[in-house]
Amino acid sequence: MQISKLVLGDYENNSYIVRKENLSNCLIIDTGLDSIPLVEYLKEKKLNPAALVLTHGHVDHIAGVENLRKNFNSIKVYIHKSDAPMLCEPSKNFSTVLGLKIQTSPADILLTNEGDTDFQGFNFNVIHTPGHTSGGICLYSEENKVLFTGDTLFAHSVGRTDFPGYDADERMRQLIKNIKEKLLVLPEDTNVYPGHGPATTIKQEKLHNPYLQ
Repeated sequence: MQISKLVLGDYENNSYIVRKENLSNCLIIDTGLDSIPLVEYLKEKKLNPAALVLTHGHVDHIAGVENLRKNFNSIKVYIHKSDAPMLCEPSKNFSTVLGLKIQTSPADILLTNEGDTDFQGFNFNVIHTPGHTSGGICLYSEENKVLFTGDTLFAHSVGRTDFPGYDADERMRQLIKNIKEKLLVLPEDTNVYPGHGPATTIKQEKLHNPYLQ
């Protein structure tokens, strides 16, 4: 598995391009606020994105959906069913907070179950980790020892839960519980690729993440 990372937009979102060896088909994980560099990169490298997996529905992760669809019309978009309404409702994806009105057409496939899932030829174990959002997910490959965590888990931090309409304390308890019970039980040498910031490992987070002690 080959993994490339682009840091996109004012919120410095990590958008990941996952490939098998040197094949042109690829999987995209999250888009960032500014998807133009992502589209340019894909075209420059002559890559064909078969699937776009959204780890959750906040604007800084979904804003590029329509641009990717326009440039790669065969791409299939995935999101957890609990975050699906955020794609078409700016107040729910928080784009209105930024003075924007980001709406996308519905996802092609709604994720409803955890476990092994085929994303147009790319297989990952979907792990549902609500807290940051109700439909937050992580993608795990045991074979490749990689875990994409979106805004669930960062290097030495975790996702925010202090959003309008949330019970921040309850959401944080839910998030921490999911991280401890579903992510920290993975092999310690698993490489963690978060939605913002540098990569880390499960071992590093077990030892040094202040939210998880």
